Amino acid sequence: MQETGERMYIPDRSRSNSEVFHDDICRRRREGEFCMLPTARDIQRRRPQSIELLYVHCSPEGTRCQTSFLGIFVGWEIVSHFNSTNSNPSSNMDGVVHSNCKNPAKYEPYRFTLSDKLRKIAKAELRETDSIREQSLAQMREWIAKNPHIKKCRTDPVFLLRFLRTKKFSVVQACEMLEKYLSIRQTYPKWFRNCDIDSPELEAVIDGGYILPLPQRDANGQQLVLSVAGNLDLNRVNSTVLAKAHFLVQEVLADDEEAQICGYVQCLDDRLLSMRLLGLWSLVDIKRVTECMQNGIPTRIRSFNFVGLPSSAITIMEFCVSLLSDKLKKRVNLFRTVKDFAAKMDKSILPEEYGGTAGPIADMIAQFKERCRAKRAQLLAMDEMHIEITKSSSFYADTCRRDLDTGIIGSFRKLEVD
Repeated sequence: MQETGERMYIPDRSRSNSEVFHDDICRRRREGEFCMLPTARDIQRRRPQSIELLYVHCSPEGTRCQTSFLGIFVGWEIVSHFNSTNSNPSSNMDGVVHSNCKNPAKYEPYRFTLSDKLRKIAKAELRETDSIREQSLAQMREWIAKNPHIKKCRTDPVFLLRFLRTKKFSVVQACEMLEKYLSIRQTYPKWFRNCDIDSPELEAVIDGGYILPLPQRDANGQQLVLSVAGNLDLNRVNSTVLAKAHFLVQEVLADDEEAQICGYVQCLDDRLLSMRLLGLWSLVDIKRVTECMQNGIPTRIRSFNFVGLPSSAITIMEFCVSLLSDKLKKRVNLFRTVKDFAAKMDKSILPEEYGGTAGPIADMIAQFKERCRAKRAQLLAMDEMHIEITKSSSFYADTCRRDLDTGIIGSFRKLEVD
């Protein structure tokens, strides 16, 4: 079975690896060509209908193949549903590794496979239609190919749609955000590079339940991301690890098309937020992270919801809010108690610890870690994306202008608590 766009090839499992490499892999001659293939090794030892995935990179001549183990892909039925109109390829294709070739010989095609409801939402809120999407993808790809500063960049449609949907299909603004995205990844490698769930420090933060995307969406299709300050071991973390944990979650979710269209709801449980935790962050780092989130990270944030914010943290929170755009400032909500927060949310998607019925947080963490491991190879491959940052770039100009105009303190805004 071969998935549309030739990103995944499932050969006959009765054939040997050497036959697969010779007949199926060496025909792929373009540099940067990636594919996924299974082997039969250890199938019985793990679980039924599971296969191992290998990441394969072919040389330009098609004569040399480098492979590395990615993980276990469970369920042949998932593979068989890639071309189904009822499937969501954003979640089913987590294991695919996309090329960073900026100008491939053949671009990957796109087919809208989401529900009619999401199609209507995309058209009403984002001005997205089949023709506009096709034209916008073509224009972005042409811009990437001709941009002399971009050396390596993904051009697959789901990646580019991150930016187009965030900017409501303004191609100019989407290209500017992509340039900033590549630039901040390169400027702040300590936050973005090596976002690896197998890193002991990062895995400890996720295992502890500090940040977690909830498995189910709300009635509006929005993805809730829960962050719990009290779940941190402050003896084992620093601001770099915390920032990387946030960006890990963002990257794991970023190719999910439903989230691209419907957006995200950020929920922060700050009941146990301490001055020691706040002291991990300098004001400069807070400013930089906020700027990255607003200007360089393609995501539709529908609201920020802070629960139980202690009075000692109000001043810092006012500083953070002062850095937000006017649109995002209006989306900040504060709740005194978990009960007040739960009353405003869909309890069917909340964990039991927050008055919901969706199960315990521990189960949700386990599910999310599985998805992190499925995306691991893709996240690490994105570290190879590269852009030359010059004084003429939009990222450099905007950063300098904001530093001159706003200073480090900014103006404070009075917060209202629900």
